[in-house]
Amino acid sequence: MGAFLTESLPWKPPIAAAFECSGKEQCFVLLHSGQQKKNTGRYSYLALYPQETIQGDTLPLSGKLGSDAAAFDNAWFGYLGYEFLHTIENIPQETRSYITLPDVWLTRFGLILIFDNQAKTITSYRAPHIALPRLSSSAVIPAYSPSPLASLTSPMSKAEYMDIIAQTKEAIARGDFYQANITRKFVGTFQETPDAFAIFCALSKASPGAYSAFIRMQDTAIISSSPECFLKMDATGRMESRPIKGTSARFSNKTQDDASRHYLETSAKERAENLMIVDLMRNDFSRSCEPGSVTVERLFEVSTYTTLHHMESTIIGQKRTDISTLAAVRNCFPPGSMTGAPKIRAMEWCNAHEKIRRGVYSGALGWFGGDGSCDLSVVIRTLIIAGKRFEFQVGGAITADSEPENEWQETLVKAKGMMEALAIERKALKNI
Repeated sequence: MGAFLTESLPWKPPIAAAFECSGKEQCFVLLHSGQQKKNTGRYSYLALYPQETIQGDTLPLSGKLGSDAAAFDNAWFGYLGYEFLHTIENIPQETRSYITLPDVWLTRFGLILIFDNQAKTITSYRAPHIALPRLSSSAVIPAYSPSPLASLTSPMSKAEYMDIIAQTKEAIARGDFYQANITRKFVGTFQETPDAFAIFCALSKASPGAYSAFIRMQDTAIISSSPECFLKMDATGRMESRPIKGTSARFSNKTQDDASRHYLETSAKERAENLMIVDLMRNDFSRSCEPGSVTVERLFEVSTYTTLHHMESTIIGQKRTDISTLAAVRNCFPPGSMTGAPKIRAMEWCNAHEKIRRGVYSGALGWFGGDGSCDLSVVIRTLIIAGKRFEFQVGGAITADSEPENEWQETLVKAKGMMEALAIERKALKNI
């Protein structure tokens, strides 16, 4: 494989470019920074024309990364599903699923467009046999009208969810663990096969995220609007993670909205949740980093998004030279904010009580660069669509101070963007 050719293209917004370029492509990836924040969101990526795909339950990339001088000469785009954890830890594995996808899906593409959302420039990386795309000056995106639903349900009723929270608090009181992230899946069908990319556009508008993503895999689409960085690493081995733990609702009334944000900034409960995951991520980083290099750069920082306020912290470290990028990812996987603490015991508990595979949700999504760099999000605020079927999942961290009804309400806040994109009324989820 020869080095990619590099060219500049006239500016066009990432979503509009993806809509124009993808056409009838059955496989492509758009990683879109729909919300620019202080520490992230500058770049978006569109990857087209698959050359090689890895899928299954393993990650055989060891000989394919870290040897290229340029990150995008040998870049891989895709995801690691939550159940990839079973290749790392010996934890009983759930077999039941609604939409079944491989635990690992990574593809090397022949054309990569990198959008600098600040400088308003596009850089094209392409294999020599791939033609340079000609982008029009228009910024058309697909028209969206909600696809009527034929069904909407959940494998776990609200009553069962509340009972699991109560059991989780009892386990915490016994000293089994400190925190567990209990999640609940919603599943359903459309009356007609929907335009998945139009739904992505609607979700990006309703709930823009710094780590929005659209992956088309034949008749299946992954539609994400995640705000959370799982692991970012540059070619020098600098590692960074920004776990989110702590949520409060947005309100149209400014006084209410300010009060909600103030609650999150000052809540001892929310800070305790966040601190547990910060400690967990520091421990995960220490398995791969130089001694003394792991530090908490920012703690308890509150960020405001379209539908909610989030508390996040930033952990950094310097990867040891004897640790590969993939080993560092495995040492941190799955994202601590989606498991609990201590991590293994919390994962065992979640697996035993949720009783359905999380799939892509709670895993990691993004890219691996040929120079050893990577940028991976935590897969939350995500819809999976396969033909007429769809699923999405929400959850929250349960601690000793958790109030079941408040935890339930928090899951509805987290689902708000997806509900708007699917035209689901709040009462519909409350009644399932």
